[in-house]
Amino acid sequence: MKNHKINIVLPYNIVYLPILLNAINVIAKLMGFDKNHISKLETAAEETVSNVIRYAYTKNDESTFEVVLEMQTMGLLIIIKENDIPAISDPGDNSDNEYREFTNIIVKKLVDKVWFQGMGKDGFETHLFSYLKKYNFQLAHIDKSKNSIKEELELIPKSPVSYEIRQMKPHEAIDVSEVAYCTYGNTYLHPDIYYPDRVRELNRKKQLLSLIAITEHDKIIAHIAFERSADKYIPEIGIAFTVPEYRGMGCMGRLLSASLDEARKMAFPGVFAQGVTSHPYSQKTLYKFRFRDCAILLSMFHKLTFEEIDQNKPQRESVAVSFRYLTPPEKMIIYPPEHHTEMIANLYENIGFVPEIRKSNKLITPYVVSSVLSVKTDLDNFTADITVVTFGKNILAEVLRVRDNLCHNHFATVYLRISLTDPFTAKYTAEFENMGFFFAGILPRSSENDELILQYLNSHMIDFEQLKINSDKGKELLEYIKNLLPNPGSNVLA
Repeated sequence: MKNHKINIVLPYNIVYLPILLNAINVIAKLMGFDKNHISKLETAAEETVSNVIRYAYTKNDESTFEVVLEMQTMGLLIIIKENDIPAISDPGDNSDNEYREFTNIIVKKLVDKVWFQGMGKDGFETHLFSYLKKYNFQLAHIDKSKNSIKEELELIPKSPVSYEIRQMKPHEAIDVSEVAYCTYGNTYLHPDIYYPDRVRELNRKKQLLSLIAITEHDKIIAHIAFERSADKYIPEIGIAFTVPEYRGMGCMGRLLSASLDEARKMAFPGVFAQGVTSHPYSQKTLYKFRFRDCAILLSMFHKLTFEEIDQNKPQRESVAVSFRYLTPPEKMIIYPPEHHTEMIANLYENIGFVPEIRKSNKLITPYVVSSVLSVKTDLDNFTADITVVTFGKNILAEVLRVRDNLCHNHFATVYLRISLTDPFTAKYTAEFENMGFFFAGILPRSSENDELILQYLNSHMIDFEQLKINSDKGKELLEYIKNLLPNPGSNVLA
């Protein structure tokens, strides 16, 4: 069946719910879902939509919401679009977040994936996805422990297999999604990879560049990709996985090497990657390919559980950010805060570049009244990024307002990103730290807009003893961060 989308617009009134449920029933039957599976889809949609109507909105006869039923190759995607609600609600009203948490618990038992997505001023979306039976049966063969990670180090194949490395072709997106599902079940951190249509479209738009390892029998056994959503000239390399029975054959090393070759062809000045800190294995692979640590982002993902790794007290996942220059800039002037200048210079030296460091005039003030901030939220992991686009005279009040709004909505961690090439960064960093933000590191960006990253933990603890850092510079950075934590007795386990 071709990939069709059906859009249904309904008033915010529970009496219209049967129209939607009937549509789901008809479409699911056409796609080949069995009676039991259809019943679960209807219940999941009913629970989600009922909570949207009950908790997220006041009675308004003129207000409507939209549901998209998308028939995909591997299953049915249901998107509930709340067009009139912002991604961040009023700080004093937590009902929106509460109903989402409740819905997540109930609906996860009924469908294969639940995904919340803030759309800024365009509202909020809840995504429900169920696989067709012919794909769903593979879950029975997956170890229920999450995210097996000893990629190249532990699992030796029974016999050598011939394979080649190349870019993914559009029709192979379904195979990539299937490999992700067979490898990780529904636990992988990048939800887009489960939707072949999105994988195909993101590659078409060059927002994703997928490379695959494929056997002579056209079986895809591994995948890696460039993600270009935040900075299309300095992408992140990730979404890397290998089918378990083919681990130990060097697939990931060859994919990473091919990715760097492709990055040079596309004239990327550099690439970065994020390695989890529950284990050192991904960091070791990156280090072997001359990626060097430049930041440690605490509490970035929800709690993860890893096969064959002792985690007596699993906590939210932190990541080590590493960077590799392919073509360093000829010159760059930065204005680091005075009290972090030495560490920032050391981090630049670690990644292979020496910028010109200047002191900022402490008496300068912003030229404009209103600051411009960009806020990006991750509702799967309840983290948020605040990027200072323009410093205005109200910068301190504005950052504090946005941070408080995010914290009231139970975001676990907030990252503040500031341009190191802006003299106001040197002036205001200490003020941000007085709000509870603290040092995370640096990240080179294109157009000479390198970032200083600060981070804020919202009322939860970090056990630093559980963080596994591979490189000496990374360990030094971790100790530096630990010593800068505000109120260390209440935020960290030493």
